[in-house]
Amino acid sequence: MFADNNASNLTKPEYDKAYRAKRKARKHELIALCHSVVAQKQEESPDFTIGFRCYRLLRSGEIVKLPPEYAVILKSCQDFITNPQRFASLFAWGGAAIHNIQCRTLIAKVLACMMPNTDLIGGRIGLPTEAGLKTISYDQLQEDYALRWGEFISPKAFAKVVKYLQRASYLTSERINVCVDSDEGTVRSAAAYKQFTATFFRDLKVVSYRNISDLIMASRQRMEKKGLRFEWLAFRTIAAGVQEIFNADKLNKTASLVSGWFLPSHRTQAHLSPH
Repeated sequence: MFADNNASNLTKPEYDKAYRAKRKARKHELIALCHSVVAQKQEESPDFTIGFRCYRLLRSGEIVKLPPEYAVILKSCQDFITNPQRFASLFAWGGAAIHNIQCRTLIAKVLACMMPNTDLIGGRIGLPTEAGLKTISYDQLQEDYALRWGEFISPKAFAKVVKYLQRASYLTSERINVCVDSDEGTVRSAAAYKQFTATFFRDLKVVSYRNISDLIMASRQRMEKKGLRFEWLAFRTIAAGVQEIFNADKLNKTASLVSGWFLPSHRTQAHLSPH
């Protein structure tokens, strides 16, 4: 959402265009951050890269090491590039495009961005908090793509990958729509519930290996000791957050109209009024 008062003066198409431009600019900022941080690390260690390796670049510019199980999981994603049968259901149901190495590369790179955001025990894609798992948007995952690969992925290309994953029965999602104004019938949405299925984990295979599953369980226990929870945030909690944002926007628009009377042009008009 735009915080500035100019947003309230835009038509819906103008607002959507400006919002898309803002999101694209944000991703290019993260791409520049990725290049800068990686270049700095390569001064100490020339072969350093993030890609399919067990690292993650945060939006703050900090590089963190992922738990050891991710080394094997990300390597499995990378293997799909050269082995189209690495993910059986994708090979069976993905269509002719799966035979194209560029398509497989894109899918593998998107999966590498989704997996660090995934609860490896339940398959939920989100951010664990003390209140529960918060949903994250596809736009946030596209930002993670920029941070991991230092490249831009268009929403259209990302949506294609999602379609392939859904076609293979790997990914399921449930929209979250909230009626924020019953009088006008205004509906707002939050980031959908997204979840990898049992079919995906069956084809991923590595999580069923005893040593990997032990690492996953140990990571979960460490996070739970910090007070983090992995059940989805309740719909009511998410809906309340959407309602608060809508209310704040509505009040900001009212404040914008009121503050307009303090502009010189409005003061002159008020002075000239015969009443």
